Amino acid sequence: MMNVPLVPGDNIITLSAYSNGRIESSPDTLRVYYTAPERVINCYLVSIGINEYRNPALDLNYAKADAKAFSKIIDEKGKRLFKQIELVELYDHKATRENILEALDRLAEIVRPEDVFLFYYAGHGSMMENKFFFIPTESVSLYQLDRLKEESLYAGLIQEKFKNIPALKQIVIMDACQSGGSTEILAQRGAMEEKALAQLSRSSGVHVLAAAGSEQFATELENLGHGLFTYVILEALNGGADGTPKDGNVTIYELKAYLNDQVPELSKKFKGSTQWPYTFSIGHDFPVVRFEE
Repeated sequence: MMNVPLVPGDNIITLSAYSNGRIESSPDTLRVYYTAPERVINCYLVSIGINEYRNPALDLNYAKADAKAFSKIIDEKGKRLFKQIELVELYDHKATRENILEALDRLAEIVRPEDVFLFYYAGHGSMMENKFFFIPTESVSLYQLDRLKEESLYAGLIQEKFKNIPALKQIVIMDACQSGGSTEILAQRGAMEEKALAQLSRSSGVHVLAAAGSEQFATELENLGHGLFTYVILEALNGGADGTPKDGNVTIYELKAYLNDQVPELSKKFKGSTQWPYTFSIGHDFPVVRFEE
């Protein structure tokens, strides 16, 4: 028997089973409507931006500015949606492996199913032996597997941390693989990385928005002062993604549609080559910010 926490309103529960050979059955869906007093909804954001690495060769230009700008817009535009917004901001030398894991463990103790959890990461990412790694500030290499295992954060570990956070509405935004003078990373990005991030979404039940598709850089633009991906996100959350009918909210699916439309267009305009974001989603639509009454 499994106890499943319900939130007020419509709850959709999807179940599937696996054979010993890891062959998955067709999913079965159960819809349960739970009548209860509406609860206060809080928002929790872990915002990570790393310009400065222990190895200066990995330093980036706009990751910290990207993360700070994202935190600011959630804090300002989310106040009309959420009773409380808690920002956990880890920039540069505070963005260690230990601090990131501690922040996720602490939120697992206080976040409730009806809350919203956001995880924003701007920094390096690396793919080795079909495994994706987040690269915290103490990392010195993107390609030495023994160092990655010791210093970085394997996506599978992050996935388990997300599973422990009870919020049913979770968003992971990654402006990773930026152009910090490390052109070798072009050869490291591919279908297996996309598969790893898709698995992160599916297994954790989260919406994953990532900066660039297979074998592409995530573009940084000096005249914008941001990575292109985050620049488009900021424009979207400032109202650009509010679709028809315009209701003053930007939802996760409106944000995804705006990214898929604007990132390729603007990257072609500014850089002469097309950058394709990729997004993976599990779950229903919900508002991320409200920018007017």
